[in-house]
Amino acid sequence: MPVNSGGGHATGSSLVGVVTVTYNSGAFLAEFVRSCSTQTGAQFLVYCIDNDSQDQTVEMLGAIADERFSTMFNRTNRGVAEANNQGIVEALRAGCEWVLLLNNDTSFGPGFFSTLLADCVRHGWRVIVPKIHYDIPAGHVWYAGGGFTAIKGYTGFHEGIGERDTGQYDGARTVEYSPTCAMLIHRSVFDEVGLMDESYFVYFDDTDFCWRLREHGVTIGYTSSTTLVHKVGGSTGGRNSPFTARITARNRLYFLRKHLGLWAAWLWTPVFLLYYVAQYGLRGNGACLRASFQGAFSYQRMSCREPPLPPGLGSDAKSGI
Repeated sequence: MPVNSGGGHATGSSLVGVVTVTYNSGAFLAEFVRSCSTQTGAQFLVYCIDNDSQDQTVEMLGAIADERFSTMFNRTNRGVAEANNQGIVEALRAGCEWVLLLNNDTSFGPGFFSTLLADCVRHGWRVIVPKIHYDIPAGHVWYAGGGFTAIKGYTGFHEGIGERDTGQYDGARTVEYSPTCAMLIHRSVFDEVGLMDESYFVYFDDTDFCWRLREHGVTIGYTSSTTLVHKVGGSTGGRNSPFTARITARNRLYFLRKHLGLWAAWLWTPVFLLYYVAQYGLRGNGACLRASFQGAFSYQRMSCREPPLPPGLGSDAKSGI
């Protein structure tokens, strides 16, 4: 896997390693690069991990002139979880004290990185997530906090989803769950909790990570001091994609088996199957219905395993966190 080092090895106690996974991301990559390049008040390096894109993404990554950007090209699609791990390890090796997992189908203002850092220090958090808006309709909430819903199979939920943002979710507080499309994490957390579980490939890897944070007593902070705009489903085709339907059905049952036991997966399987019939079958989406059933009966072939730890890199300073 060749790496274009980009010449960047900046130092500093608040150095942020931004990790983003590209896969046929050409439609929104330019805006993401602009958002990163115009950041102020924070030292950062960006690690772009490409999962064998077949569109113009590879060419666009090669044309980035900003020396703070590095690119790793995988020869196959290794999934979001594994590619995130590749980027996390590279960031830790470069001495980054913080890792920002960040989707590239996003845009954000020039103070995004520095505001997240400042709020972590202010509140004593080692993990922080921002308020997130939909791109369409503009000004509407996609994420403003979240947790786990036991009555829905411990699926992670978003507070405020779909609501027009009138400031009703402003402020700072702790939350149980957040997607990792924009999550800033102190390097010490990975030594305690481990990296991402690569078995998921994509979807529910963030749910799994948040669950493990909770098990280890690591707080997730939420702040409205800065906002991200997310082109939801931009890289995977959205919820009406058969791929999304299959992998989501598989992973939600794998998550239950891994954390609550095989009995929990068995108990929830018929409930989820009925849900897929209502969600897809009654709406005439036979492709997604078939994909969901395939996924629901494939999780048992997955091996539950502990996620990897960083390879002996250490995390000496906590910088008051």
